[in-house]
Amino acid sequence: MKSQNSKITHLRRLVAIMTSVVGLAVVLLTYLQVEWDRRESLRQHVADMENLSTALTRQAESTIRDAHAVLLGMQRKLQVSGYAPESLNEVLEVARAQSSVLTDVQGFTVLSAEGRPLITTVPNPITTYSAQDREYFLIQRNNQASGLYIGPPVQSRMSGEWVISLTLRLSDANGEFRGVVMATLLVQHFVDFYQTIDLGSQGVIGLVKRDGTLLVRSLESVQNAGLNMSKSPVLRAVNEQGVTRGNMVLTAMIDGVKRIYGFDTSDEYPILVAASRGEEEAMAAWRDRSLQNWSLAAGVLVILFSMGWLIGRALGRQGRMEARLQSMHRDLALANHALEIMAGEDALTGLANRRRLDETLRVAFQSAAAQGQPLSFVLLDVDYFKRFNDQYGHPAGDEVLKEVAAVLKRHAKRSADTTARYGGEELALVLPGAESTSAMAVAERIRADVEALAIVNEGSPYARLTLSVGVATCVPGRDMPEPADLVAAADVALYVAKGEGRNRVILGKNPA
Repeated sequence: MKSQNSKITHLRRLVAIMTSVVGLAVVLLTYLQVEWDRRESLRQHVADMENLSTALTRQAESTIRDAHAVLLGMQRKLQVSGYAPESLNEVLEVARAQSSVLTDVQGFTVLSAEGRPLITTVPNPITTYSAQDREYFLIQRNNQASGLYIGPPVQSRMSGEWVISLTLRLSDANGEFRGVVMATLLVQHFVDFYQTIDLGSQGVIGLVKRDGTLLVRSLESVQNAGLNMSKSPVLRAVNEQGVTRGNMVLTAMIDGVKRIYGFDTSDEYPILVAASRGEEEAMAAWRDRSLQNWSLAAGVLVILFSMGWLIGRALGRQGRMEARLQSMHRDLALANHALEIMAGEDALTGLANRRRLDETLRVAFQSAAAQGQPLSFVLLDVDYFKRFNDQYGHPAGDEVLKEVAAVLKRHAKRSADTTARYGGEELALVLPGAESTSAMAVAERIRADVEALAIVNEGSPYARLTLSVGVATCVPGRDMPEPADLVAAADVALYVAKGEGRNRVILGKNPA
């Protein structure tokens, strides 16, 4: 009796240890999954902000470059032809023509050596003022080699609007100061454009000079006009460490909001653009997924420890010990099977992952070889997917893959049919017992259904999302010796489909 009680006690301890180990493993695996998901989500947001900042930097460069070119023309004309009324009128006509084309430029102005406007294309200007005290005027007057100067945002005395000034010095033949040619960029134009970009309620885009002067901020631009941002970690990284493009997660100096920043500097002008999204909003989806994962883990732990308690209770009852142990073995087998299914599933599409696909194809190949039955393998590739990602962003690309996967699942109608994510934008379908004709029919229906989704893809010559499909069929053991040969044949057929213009289904040839 004592020996039996000792055995039961030993078994109870063993169950408690196993339950604790498995519970710890569940917690650890959940943590690793959540942490990986967090890093991946953050990486995607960082890449989006970097790409956006680069695009906006190029846009700002283009605007300044266009205005700069006009200013150079005006400067050369005046310094060669002089400052007589006829010469000023010629410059005015050229400036008016350029103002009608350059919509981001408020106007072009020529100021005299006394800071008085001589000519301007600014609509309805107030010309009874002097710019002698303006920073841009003093810099151009006191520095013969200043080149293009980008001034801080100021409220224009000519129009009353907030503008950014671009100025060049005017000199006579002796190098004496004769005034300034100036282009004014409307701050509100930049703000309106930046606000068309959806970055959430906390997202901000900032155009900043490398000396730290804030030129434009998509939120509260006027209140923060000319603010010195030189102490910002972004500016310090650019000016002190020589970083030209990068990303950071930091708390903003202006409003104290924690954001994910991407920034890029101009190679032509002393400016940079920083695009950011609120960290709380950006990671909200990840937090929801994290909560779901931890909730699932908590449920598994409750089940696990409940099972452990039941096993211990069962061990205390001699008469029912065998039945309870068998029941627990069955439950554990089901749990292990569920974990195997989870381990073999692609997280994004819900299809089988590559590891599960390889195992399924190997088993199907062996079974077909033993029965002398055909086996078909279909390999699908989303056409111009990189262009789609580049134009619409990776989140949109993920949604597209989910939709294509849903179409693929609808056409795997038999229990033996297996759908899988082969890698990246490539998907696969295993069709045991399917001849080439039926496999081609299934593949064509999948291709047509995806095209019928009418998902816009401006990077594709078809202007919508399409698939290229390669199909291969064989009798395993007779036509092909290994599963890899069947996959290779489908891959070659897919390559041919792409070479022939994509958006088509090609049947691979069996080796002679």
